[in-house]
Amino acid sequence: MVRVTPGLTSRKVLDITYQTPQETLLGTPVTLPISEPGTPQVSYTVASGDLPTLLITPFSKTWISYVYAAGKFVTAGTLSWRMKKNGSSVRTGTLSVVATTYYTLTACFFNIAVGDVLEIALWSNQTDSNYDYKAFFVVVDRVSVWNKRRLYTPCNFTGVEAKPVLTLGNPSVQETKVVIPYHLDIYLYYNFSAPTNFSHIYAGTTYGCFMVGLGDYSKNNDAYGYTHASYRPYYVRQSTPTQIVIRGAIID
Repeated sequence: MVRVTPGLTSRKVLDITYQTPQETLLGTPVTLPISEPGTPQVSYTVASGDLPTLLITPFSKTWISYVYAAGKFVTAGTLSWRMKKNGSSVRTGTLSVVATTYYTLTACFFNIAVGDVLEIALWSNQTDSNYDYKAFFVVVDRVSVWNKRRLYTPCNFTGVEAKPVLTLGNPSVQETKVVIPYHLDIYLYYNFSAPTNFSHIYAGTTYGCFMVGLGDYSKNNDAYGYTHASYRPYYVRQSTPTQIVIRGAIID
């Protein structure tokens, strides 16, 4: 009897190195207007140096950016915000803030590219609200290594870290989102935030081998808004792979 066994490609190691987040804490807070400003307070233009560095170039991937904005309400009121991408509105919303309390927005821009201009406009129904903090960070998502659907056997996420780590102001993490593995473009109903090994994952053409929870699976082109009496920024971040070790089954 002859046993037929699919061949395997050579071992591939995809190292992902993330950039240091851009952060700005104003020495003097800026008072928020009572109507939408013509020029958004927060603006970033995506540069190639903002993107994570990948040791090997995958066939497909998606970039997602997190833009943070924070400040303080002296009098209880309502914060209004608008997200813009290249001058076009992608989402707007409001957040109730009690007196003498900080607010933080975590805005998630999906499928960005170098040259995109990402903005957040802020305004308040009170005249003594302010803005004094902003930050910007990019993660990689929906990675597929080969130029066709192929079984990764194994697919080992040997490095996973929570990103970004913000340092200015008085930061605290409100929530860290998990990594969501995909098999044949189907959610596996298993999430992880630490190094995790899978015996087999068949990377699909749409989602690749994983999806991030922040900015893709949830809050695609939308924002989380949170308040806190002392933390600013009080933000949401993402557990993200920093190393993936795989072999591909040669079955076609």
